[in-house]
Amino acid sequence: MRSDSRIFKLVYEYYEARILYGFYRYGDSLPSITKICEIFYLAPATVRMALAQLEKKGYIKIDARKAARVIYDADPATFCENGARYFVPRKEGIMDLTYSGKLLFEPLWEAGLRRFEESEWDELRKEIIQPSDTQISMIVEFYIVALSALDNKLILNFYWEMVRYVCFPYLGKEKRISLKLKDISKNEVISALRNVLENSYDTAVSNLFKFIDESRTRFHLENVEQIPFRWDIYRQRPQLRYTLVSDIIREISHGTYPKNTYLPSLPKMAEIYGVGQNTVRRALSILESLGVTKSYQGKGTLVSLNPSEIDFSRKEVEEGMRMYWESLQLLALTIRGVSVTTFQSVTKEELSHLAGEFSRVRHEGKSYLSFEIYFIFIEEKCPLAMVRECYGKLRGLLAWGYPFTLLRFGEQSLHDQYDEIIGLAEADLREGRLEEFGDNFRSLIEWQQQEIDSGNVIV
Repeated sequence: MRSDSRIFKLVYEYYEARILYGFYRYGDSLPSITKICEIFYLAPATVRMALAQLEKKGYIKIDARKAARVIYDADPATFCENGARYFVPRKEGIMDLTYSGKLLFEPLWEAGLRRFEESEWDELRKEIIQPSDTQISMIVEFYIVALSALDNKLILNFYWEMVRYVCFPYLGKEKRISLKLKDISKNEVISALRNVLENSYDTAVSNLFKFIDESRTRFHLENVEQIPFRWDIYRQRPQLRYTLVSDIIREISHGTYPKNTYLPSLPKMAEIYGVGQNTVRRALSILESLGVTKSYQGKGTLVSLNPSEIDFSRKEVEEGMRMYWESLQLLALTIRGVSVTTFQSVTKEELSHLAGEFSRVRHEGKSYLSFEIYFIFIEEKCPLAMVRECYGKLRGLLAWGYPFTLLRFGEQSLHDQYDEIIGLAEADLREGRLEEFGDNFRSLIEWQQQEIDSGNVIV
């Protein structure tokens, strides 16, 4: 069970949505704490914190001997307006998810299912899907089970952030659905489940868009500004310092701050990156623990790039390494489809320019910069907003891998390790072999994962 108290917002927002939009009405009881713990895989203390916040906001009344009772009282028109004011500004983002989800979540879901033990497959084949009103919707429930098998907190974070944004899976009462899964292969089970989940999602989206179109005029929301999806990776972490560490590492790897030169002064760094000096100070402390910099009293902070001095016992370093590995897993499972979709929406000239950028960094002896170049290309060119957001955040996380890979290979050897496969990817671009490009990039990512798993890079 997850016990981090700051994740209580997950439960809080789930029940807040159900209360505000009329799923629960005045006088209804929420599920017991025990049941909520089972639904969300959370510790009782976390659930109690969420319920306390709901009570503080005036939504429920907590009774120590009974299930919490809803005290928020509104008429049907208010429930409708609450829903309209949330969903109308998110129509474009939810529509984008219809396409982005096939590239970002379906491959993760299927990979999770394929990690099931044989006993779990046997149970799944017997399963009769019958969600109760106290469960998260069927779509969310099945994704949670499958994604949890990947043992990747970053992927689960990404999925929950998406569910929080679209919100409507919180609201549906599922009908009983029976699937005859007995005596069929794993591939057939996956196909059957995919069809059910897609049909359920399509129906839910169709009903939601009908509601949005009807309520836009009713509540005078015709000109409301759209709210895009944003992935808050650091919801449970000090975001600014982690983001600043990534930014500075990227600047160093690109040569903005060369090795054996000093970084700008503390006040100047704060000005450059738009953060407070305390944030800069904390980020520099992490960078020193990563062996990237060395601070000298009265002189400043030197770019040392001495990864032999990485302090793996420091919590922030351990966390950065974990998120680096987890970002590689997410990328390996999605890069092929994302690559093909992006390439299909750009011109031959843009593909040629990308190939030229790969050629440039190879000749400069910095083929490892191809990741940064390619993910910037996806951020700028992919037609799907959620993909752009996802890969933009992953680009930042990959920066944490730079000192770790330097520890293993050294700068010149690091270039040599990447050079051959980046050369193949460059040739694929020039000759229009777009799927092969995705395969080559996936192979490169999987190789990095294997280096970590085999112990060649210390975790």
